[in-house]
Amino acid sequence: MSKKFERDDTPSHSLLPIHELMALEAVARLGSVQRAADALNVTPSGISHRIASLEERVGVELLLRDGRGVALSLEAKAYVDEVRKGLLGLASDTETLRTEENSSVRLATAAAIGASWLLPLLKNRMSLVRRARLDIITVATPDELPPDRWDILIHYGHHPRRGSQRHQLFVDMLIAVCAPQLKRQPGSNSSDASPLSVLRLAQLDARAKDFGIEGLTSGDSHLLFDDALAMLETAASGAGVAISTRAAARPYLDSGRLVLASDVSLAGEKYFADLSEAGKRKPVARDLFESLVLNSHTNRQGAISDP
Repeated sequence: MSKKFERDDTPSHSLLPIHELMALEAVARLGSVQRAADALNVTPSGISHRIASLEERVGVELLLRDGRGVALSLEAKAYVDEVRKGLLGLASDTETLRTEENSSVRLATAAAIGASWLLPLLKNRMSLVRRARLDIITVATPDELPPDRWDILIHYGHHPRRGSQRHQLFVDMLIAVCAPQLKRQPGSNSSDASPLSVLRLAQLDARAKDFGIEGLTSGDSHLLFDDALAMLETAASGAGVAISTRAAARPYLDSGRLVLASDVSLAGEKYFADLSEAGKRKPVARDLFESLVLNSHTNRQGAISDP
């Protein structure tokens, strides 16, 4: 005769004690408390305690104890069949999630450096890219996304990231660029020309006077951007002189859409790659991160000076 227990009326979300269900399933599958304890790497008393707790929780006797042996009650036999299906479903769903997550790499980068440096580099790393679904997320500043939203982050300047692994990619320089039609030649008469606006990133502190082009620009007219690509497109349209990193401006200079407005260049900050805690757990993310770092030290695309 099965014993009856007083049913626990705790809310239903607390009625899924996985460790207790696993203990019952292991005893049913292996035929003894000792074998279940060995399989789950706990003590026999731990198995017995878990099942006793489960009995209190469901209000039904699950194990019939006869001396040193145990047997499942009739209620437990039917229950274990459903428990096993649930555990197998959870295991399958967990494996599916693990496979999908490990094959997806979330790479966050500013649009300008992504277009000028990262994407050309990835063309030479297709064997790595084919191993994963690469989700490229463009951000204006590295503070836009919390670390749990990216696996690899490419960013300019030193922004502390708790728990992430960081490597320097390259050092860049700051330059002033403008559309070709706005470039004024030395000695030319520019008295009738209207002064140009200065386009710059809000996070950069460089000014027109630092590049010796204050005669070209209006000190009172500044257009601030939070995204370098938008700023460079605006400069290419003829809106003014943009202060940019050389790496971000390189495609525009190579295509002739922009030219140097000054021969002066200033020391800039460094580009870094960060690997998040989540990224560290993904082999393909670790491999891609290490490949980006290795490439920056051997090829230095976009680099102006050594770290």
